[in-house]
Amino acid sequence: MFLFLIFLSFFTFNVNNTLTNNAEKNFYFTEKVYKDVDFQDVNKLNLDIRNFSAESILIKEIGGQTLLSKNSLAKKDIASITKLLSVYIGYLVFKENKDFYFDKESLSKEGIVGYFKEGERISRDDIFKAVLIASSNDSIYLLAKNYNVKDFVSLMNLKAKEFGMLDSKFVDPSGLEQNLSTAKDLFILLVNLYSRIPEILRITTLEKVVINNKTLWTTNLILHKYKNFIVASKTGYKDEVGENLVMILKFDKSPFLAFILLGSKNRWQETEMLISSLIKYYGQ
Repeated sequence: MFLFLIFLSFFTFNVNNTLTNNAEKNFYFTEKVYKDVDFQDVNKLNLDIRNFSAESILIKEIGGQTLLSKNSLAKKDIASITKLLSVYIGYLVFKENKDFYFDKESLSKEGIVGYFKEGERISRDDIFKAVLIASSNDSIYLLAKNYNVKDFVSLMNLKAKEFGMLDSKFVDPSGLEQNLSTAKDLFILLVNLYSRIPEILRITTLEKVVINNKTLWTTNLILHKYKNFIVASKTGYKDEVGENLVMILKFDKSPFLAFILLGSKNRWQETEMLISSLIKYYGQ
C-alpha cells in the first residue's frame, strides 16, 4: 500500500507538471472550486457601471483578485460560448486523425460559415478551427452527431459538473438552443480548458483560417487591435440574448485574467472601455 501511494503521488505530480508546462508562462493548472464569495459585485476599476449595457460582467485574475463583477451569479443564455466546452468534448472523444463528412442534417443548421457541401471531408482539427475562429454551427453539430448528439451533450453536462460549473445546463452543442450558465461558471470553464488544452484555445487568436480552400474569418472584431493581449477568446450572439464575449487576457505586468461579458448591446465598445481601464490599472 505504501509503495502504491508513492507511485500515485509521483504519477499525479508528473501529470500536473506536464499540464503546467504545456500552458502559457505564469498560467498554472488548478482544480480549485471558487466559492460564491469570490464573485460578489465589486468594482476595483472605478468605472461607472451604469455606462455598460452588459447584464453580467466578470473580470478576475486567475488565482487572484476580482477586479469587476456585476451579476456574475445570474444564469444567462450563453449562445455560442457553448462551443468552447463542445470542442473540449470533441478533443476527448475523437482522435486527431479522425475525418468527418458533412451531411444534410448538419448543413441545415442556422448560420452559413464556410459554405461547406454535402459529402465534403473535414478533419477533427479543422472542425476545431472552424468552430473556435468562425463559430461554425454546422461543423460543431457534425462533430457531435458522429458521437451521438444526445450522448455528446450528456458528456458536456457531466464535464461541466466535474469542473464545478454547478449552475450550468447544456441542451445542444452549438448554443442555438438555450444553454444556461453564469459568468462564474464560465470563469471556471476558461481556467480548466486553458489549463488542459492551451494549444487548442490558442486557435482563437487567429484572425482567419483556410479550410478546403475556403477562408473563414474570426468573429472577434477587436482581435487585430488587441492581439498582443488576447490569449484566448470566444463570441456568442442571439437577437433575444444579446452579445456575449469571453476572453483570457495577459498584459505585460498582469497575471492572466478571465474576461466575461454577457448580454451586452455593444460588446466591442464596452470591451474597449474595459481593456483601456485594465491597461491603466496594471500600468502598461
